[in-house]
Amino acid sequence: MKHIFLFTLFIATYNFCHAQNILISFAGTGASTTIDSVKVENLTQCTVLNIGGSDTLDLGTGAGINEADLNSSDKISTYPNPATEYCYAEFETNEKDNVTVSVSDMAGKKIFQMKEILNSGHHVLKISGLSKGLFILKIESEKYGINSKIVSLTESSGNVEISHTETVPGEMMGSNKERILTVMPYNTGDLLKLTGRSGNYRTVFMLTPASSQTVTFTFMACTDDDGNNYSVVKIGNQWWMAENLNSGTFATITTPQVSGTKFCMDVNGQEDPNCPMGGLYEWANLMQGASPCNGSGAPPNDDCANPVQGLCPNGWHIPSHYEWTTLERNSGSNPGAFPYNTTTISILGTDEGGNLKMACTDYWWDPNAGATNLTGFSGLPGGDTWNGVFEDFGQSAYFWTSSQTLFMSWVHALNYSLSTVGRSAYAVESGFSCRCVKD
Repeated sequence: MKHIFLFTLFIATYNFCHAQNILISFAGTGASTTIDSVKVENLTQCTVLNIGGSDTLDLGTGAGINEADLNSSDKISTYPNPATEYCYAEFETNEKDNVTVSVSDMAGKKIFQMKEILNSGHHVLKISGLSKGLFILKIESEKYGINSKIVSLTESSGNVEISHTETVPGEMMGSNKERILTVMPYNTGDLLKLTGRSGNYRTVFMLTPASSQTVTFTFMACTDDDGNNYSVVKIGNQWWMAENLNSGTFATITTPQVSGTKFCMDVNGQEDPNCPMGGLYEWANLMQGASPCNGSGAPPNDDCANPVQGLCPNGWHIPSHYEWTTLERNSGSNPGAFPYNTTTISILGTDEGGNLKMACTDYWWDPNAGATNLTGFSGLPGGDTWNGVFEDFGQSAYFWTSSQTLFMSWVHALNYSLSTVGRSAYAVESGFSCRCVKD
């Protein structure tokens, strides 16, 4: 038995305000096209939200919607969502009842309503004619109330129509899953760090959205010989690990460091086999016997002729001094402060260090000067080891390169009290962090 209910409403001038509600959906490419989950970090407000990879992120205030409207969609499945032209809503009723079906806009204004007696069983609504925007579908009786968010991508206004059937068409079953609309407070100009996960792949995408869009994560393998999977981020034309190398077997500090091991400490400078900030490596151990190397200038000549994998994952290598220079030039407002040479040893730049440092974290000591993490590099203060002692925890991050000068090797550093970047040459017996770069 099929009942058709039509309600016609011409929406003359109504437009959905995307400045208040920006809708972000997600897609995958590269090694995977599916997304398991997305971690959303608002680095301006220091808030975090974890959502499903097929969900839609709603950045806005949710004005006009009650709190219950945002959390009671567990008994109704709406698909496809976002919708173009039409969508379906499936739900169950346990007994015969008088029911009101309504559709409201984000301001709470009803643009459609109908009343009908629904029998006990499975029901499907087909909804069409919605204009572009976000809407709430409510199905209510005296005994229950269920609702679902609907994102409509239809550009033109239309005539809202809803048809109802108590028999589920076979082509609908299992063909689409519900896209949950998850609301996160957002102010214009806020910086978001989005980390998409697909199996072992994790990719970071930095965004300051001004309009609705689809974020596409490029997934790629970045797994070391110990099975550690690393987040990756694209900065300029380079792909970097977005967390410190953690390869090797944990060991208590000895000098020289045993090949294939790592030293680790916590945020208080105490030895920690859980390695919360990755491993610290003496240069010879990190290089695994390879010869030092550097590029010859600006990209594409900033990498070695034969990149050094060392302890990095397959397909990744220890960056040269010049590759680090390229990273710095792509990280802030003063690229000219970072020359491609092996003579300038100094604290350089303006805001590059702050844009490379992790924000919204207790790892860095105050004031964590200039920290924005604008690049998604998420630099942590891994500190260092020297002569059997942990040093500089909470204060500094030192990163090895594959380049050497005399009997020391080039290092690039971040500091809690500076928004700039330091580069210098250090003794190879020091224990420092490493970020690998893609071949």
